[in-house]
Amino acid sequence: MNINKKYIIIFGTLILLLVIIAGGITIYKDSLRSSDVNNSEEYGYHLRPPKEEEGQVQISDERQNFFTLPQFFPANFKEFSGFISFCKNTLFSGVNDLKDEEIKQVACLLTKISPESIDAYGFSSRPYLPRFFALRFISSFETGSYIGISVDLKDVIRKNNPVLLEEDKLYFCSISKPSWADPFYLQMDPKFDLIFDDGDVSCGGIKMDQTPSINFSGFIPQAESLSIKNYLVNEQIVSEVLNKQSFSEIKEILKDYPIIWQMEKPIVP
Repeated sequence: MNINKKYIIIFGTLILLLVIIAGGITIYKDSLRSSDVNNSEEYGYHLRPPKEEEGQVQISDERQNFFTLPQFFPANFKEFSGFISFCKNTLFSGVNDLKDEEIKQVACLLTKISPESIDAYGFSSRPYLPRFFALRFISSFETGSYIGISVDLKDVIRKNNPVLLEEDKLYFCSISKPSWADPFYLQMDPKFDLIFDDGDVSCGGIKMDQTPSINFSGFIPQAESLSIKNYLVNEQIVSEVLNKQSFSEIKEILKDYPIIWQMEKPIVP
């Protein structure tokens, strides 16, 4: 009788371990699966806002450590910080998708976890999980998507002017067209951002520490494309640009400075 009980306990333990392993594999696949991303035959991925799905299960305490959100965009500064940190940290995590990139750069968004994981593991109150994609595989953005973009600044400088890697701090100005200003970025330090009808301007200095990056985020606007240009400038130009009241005047100033990184992606409705 005691022997049978021992075997029952061992068997039950093995079943429990199999359930835990299966659950871990399911969640891992969710982080890689593109239920909210269309594969483009010519270019790569088309990023779009995830669609709502039904499912109400109480979230369990052990899932509180996952970075998940109730919706497909940050709704407060804490959620914003977590999302940007995820996007930035991906650059320096050694993931295979970025190992051969001359410049590591990613686009991030929040996608809905599969209904199976929501039901089985209690993600119903925070069902959106952040995902990243190598930027070069992104063919287009969709109007209404909330997107984060992070770029390894050391890679950018190494490609353009490696000598500058020895500097403690470098200064940049970026121009985004059309305007897609993220309200949470503006909350952090609004004195470094200018918002115009034609686009956004952001200037400032970045310390060249172990993991410097340039980061952008916001809702994709209704337009034909999203264009971002990042200029290498100096501290004096940062001050001069931020004191201008005209978008055209700023473009005139920056045209004399090198564009060290740029991106343009079409936007689809």
